[in-house]
Amino acid sequence: MERSDSYRREVTTMVESGWQIEAETRDRVTLVRREFGSPGVHIVIAIFTIWWALGVPNLLYAGYRYVTGSQRTVVWKDRTEPDVDEVATSVE
Repeated sequence: MERSDSYRREVTTMVESGWQIEAETRDRVTLVRREFGSPGVHIVIAIFTIWWALGVPNLLYAGYRYVTGSQRTVVWKDRTEPDVDEVATSVE
């Protein structure tokens, strides 16, 4: 098996599991997974603010989590097998 086959397979697997390709170059692909916050927090915010603020705090929280709660990882094309101790995901 060639390295490019495992590279393509790894990127395809990650895209199928919910990651999106953010940037792609010759030797690497940067993937990102974004979220809008947990449903429980949205429910609590809605309970406490829906009457006075008409759901605006919920939208602000979703936007905040979308920007700050994203995870990014980089898949390198010509790397060897990943180390077990290697942390591939970083929260920004």
